[in-house]
Amino acid sequence: MSDIFRTTKCMLMVLSLLITLCANCAARAPQAYNTLEKIASQKTITLGYQEDAFPFSWQDGNTPAGYSIDICNSIVSALKTKLQLKNLKIEWVKANSASQFVLIKNHMADIMCIPAFYSQSRHSMSEFSLPFYFSSTRFVMRKTESNDNLAELSGHSVLVKSGTIYVEQLQKVNAANDLDINIQLDTNNITAFNELKNGEYSALISSTVLLKGMIAQTPNPEDYALSDIALSAPLPAGLLLPLHDKEFKEFVDDALSSLMTSNEFAALYNKWFQSPIPPKAINLNIPMSDNLKALTAAKKKISFDYEKYN
Repeated sequence: MSDIFRTTKCMLMVLSLLITLCANCAARAPQAYNTLEKIASQKTITLGYQEDAFPFSWQDGNTPAGYSIDICNSIVSALKTKLQLKNLKIEWVKANSASQFVLIKNHMADIMCIPAFYSQSRHSMSEFSLPFYFSSTRFVMRKTESNDNLAELSGHSVLVKSGTIYVEQLQKVNAANDLDINIQLDTNNITAFNELKNGEYSALISSTVLLKGMIAQTPNPEDYALSDIALSAPLPAGLLLPLHDKEFKEFVDDALSSLMTSNEFAALYNKWFQSPIPPKAINLNIPMSDNLKALTAAKKKISFDYEKYN
């Protein structure tokens, strides 16, 4: 009887230990969050935007405007249909490249209507929607000082927007080429470009499309030169979504897929990249990239694996 008792006691101890371990694992496991339920109950969706990411997201008077803003508005229309809501209020939250991840993580925004270029480290903080743009990283200089040799930037100070993937890219270039480029951070594209214009820094690093937008908005675009060399291959940009909400990501991706495989998408792209943009009638003249064409040309449901792309 004593052996049976000891065996039973041992089994109970093991069972108790397993229960404790499972409880600890459950406590550490990511907690699911249902964004669709929250939006349906509050009849409100919170969207993040930036004021300095022309032509994707910027402040046009009191209203956010841009390519990614229009994409978000299309998703909101699809959401109203799915949730059978006659009215769905939009609350706009201003963000920057760094704060957008904090806002998404803390559920202070449901979608970031900003082009977020993908990286594995960023994916650990936020989910990414299907990509709706691809752009490489380059630098812009004043034309009187411009060159296409990165070595010439060694010993000079260049600007990079904080919270972006360009910081890590430039650090790698610095190390790989044994350069001594002094990396300075700024929080706003508009002020960063002004600092370049005033001669405070030798170059500004960003995505090709954003740099073209900054140059186009200046009174003297001919005074600046965009580098021919790229610091990266074309990178995919999507919308930031909450982590651990598979249902919401699937809905957003389905809505994006429907938009991007429709005739409406070509018109939307042309509106922002190949037509005069009010109020200054700026035409960026950027044709649709081969990467984006490949996603939209099939006219069927789009799928995209960021990990395999990288």
